Amino acid sequence: MEPSATPHRSRVPWALAVAVGLGSGLAGYVIHAARVGRIPKPIVQVQRLTDMPGSEEAPAISPDGKGVAFVAMSGGRRQIWMGAAEMTHDDADHYGPRWSADSKSLIYFSGGAVWESPSKMLVDALAPGDLSHRGKTLAYFRLRDGAVELMAGDHAVVKLPAGERYSNLRWSPDDKKLSYLQDGNVMIVGAFGGDPVRATNVPVQSFTWTPDNSGLIVSTRGELWFIPRKEGSSPSQLTFGELSYESPDIGPAGSLVVSRKGLYAQGESDIVMFSGLKW
Repeated sequence: MEPSATPHRSRVPWALAVAVGLGSGLAGYVIHAARVGRIPKPIVQVQRLTDMPGSEEAPAISPDGKGVAFVAMSGGRRQIWMGAAEMTHDDADHYGPRWSADSKSLIYFSGGAVWESPSKMLVDALAPGDLSHRGKTLAYFRLRDGAVELMAGDHAVVKLPAGERYSNLRWSPDDKKLSYLQDGNVMIVGAFGGDPVRATNVPVQSFTWTPDNSGLIVSTRGELWFIPRKEGSSPSQLTFGELSYESPDIGPAGSLVVSRKGLYAQGESDIVMFSGLKW
């Protein structure tokens, strides 16, 4: 099912470019406000989901909230796992698990292609893809005539310059926009074309949309921030401390899963779930 049509020229009516100008002054202000101005403070629960040696990364929570897929090493290769079950087994590295809308299958990136579990090749691609929320429209990057094309199904959304790094491709909750990282910048474009708009001015490791479409949760410098789409609103910092949080993904009910680093030996990480986190 394809997303509904939108005007050709896509614009993001956010104050993101301004709101995410997290220079030292703004960052200091937001951190101070978050520490002294949030009354009452939300009750947040953190649940550890994995307990494996090594590094667990790139979690993806299913739309029904019953499963969390992630990437971990096995036999010298990155494989897709769900709990203690290894979902892939072939001799290749696997990245970027994403769930189908009905929570019955996964897609992932491996060997220059996007695959559907357990081992059905979908398309040649340059990076992990994403499935739309209201159907099975696959968004992905491909190389064509010396340029990178962002595809939504069989439709070319926009041509992008080659030679840059593209990752973290995501549909917006209403399937009207596509967002991705281009060399660490969050870019947003209409699902049927237009000019991509830069949504952040700081290096971002990864990000996810909030399920209510109110903004983005981004990981930058190991901390999680909420970037609102409401005009005139300021970003708010969600995590503090010595731990590092990366690769956020959020379910429709608001449970946030992330890869947590810094608690154990260097190079190790686990998957945790935040419940009750407010933004």
